[in-house]
Amino acid sequence: MKAINVPLKNHSEVLQRGRRPRQALRGANKRRLALLFGAVLLLVAIAAFFGFLLIQDMVASGEVFPGITIDGQKVEGLSREDAARIIDEKVKAPLSGALVLYHGDKEVELEPRSVGLTVDTRKMVDTAYWAGRSPNVFSRMFRRLLHKPMNLDVPVLAKYDTKKLMAFVVGVAREMDYPPTSSSIDVSEGYPIINPSRDGLQVKQQETINVLSGALSKHERKVPVPTVAVKPELTESDIGKIIVIGKKEHTLYLYDKEDLINSYVIAVGMPQYPTPNGKFHVTYKEKNPTWLPTSEWARDKQGIPQPPGPDNPLGGYWMDIGGGLGIHATPYEGTLGEDASHGCIRMAPWAAEEVFNYVKVGTPVYIMD
Repeated sequence: MKAINVPLKNHSEVLQRGRRPRQALRGANKRRLALLFGAVLLLVAIAAFFGFLLIQDMVASGEVFPGITIDGQKVEGLSREDAARIIDEKVKAPLSGALVLYHGDKEVELEPRSVGLTVDTRKMVDTAYWAGRSPNVFSRMFRRLLHKPMNLDVPVLAKYDTKKLMAFVVGVAREMDYPPTSSSIDVSEGYPIINPSRDGLQVKQQETINVLSGALSKHERKVPVPTVAVKPELTESDIGKIIVIGKKEHTLYLYDKEDLINSYVIAVGMPQYPTPNGKFHVTYKEKNPTWLPTSEWARDKQGIPQPPGPDNPLGGYWMDIGGGLGIHATPYEGTLGEDASHGCIRMAPWAAEEVFNYVKVGTPVYIMD
């Protein structure tokens, strides 16, 4: 075999080349170890951080979560027992006081116990507590970390006897309701005096029940009663012209409400056919009426219509007031100022026309001595 002589310089280069991979390997391992160590430290830190948050959550597990209130009352950070004592004092106790319903200066008191009101403190506290325990532990931990409260208010949880409340409202309506008063006309002094109308009042019972249902669980203990005004059938604005007849004076007075428009000489019924006293109204009006005799005193003319004209005893204007009676023009003006008719009220043609044009169907007519 032939020996190979390697130059010294080349042998050194070979040795150097062998050392370089080993050095690179040792450097890479150091970097991996550093990264691994860093990762382990990070995981330990994260675990410690979550452990801290978890321990914090466990320590506060018996308390109401921050930001949760009951009927506006702060209970955060309290145990359920402490929260219940606060709610009994600040929320439940005030609701046992009388509830006052009012309309105007009239008031009616409702004692909550009379309708069986009960306030469930335990359920309110439990609702507040369990609301803070959801949805999960991570949500709670991060809320505490970021100081983000729940911002939840638990309402008052109350119960009452619906039938007893309805019965109470019926009683309130019975006490507060009153009917409307229509406007009326008083002629006892010989002239019209108009008495004003007044609206009635009616309690809106279902709305009152709804109002009370809400008010029973509120600290405001005075509430208005829902009502509606009941309009009268007749108001002052419905009254227009009024006729007043004074038989002894043989005068018909025409008023616009309480203001005298004019007065007219009339004839009224003779003793055997007297004009009755009382309140009447114009039932219908007719110009140039046809007279159809039906009365006993005109039996010789019964069934024979008398057309309009100078011989028609009703003249040119007829205002019926019921019962066969009427106010009418007469061709017999010489009888005016006397008891001369068969019960009707006779007027001069011009006067009857004037009154005819003033009044309408429904105009009240008062006849008195």
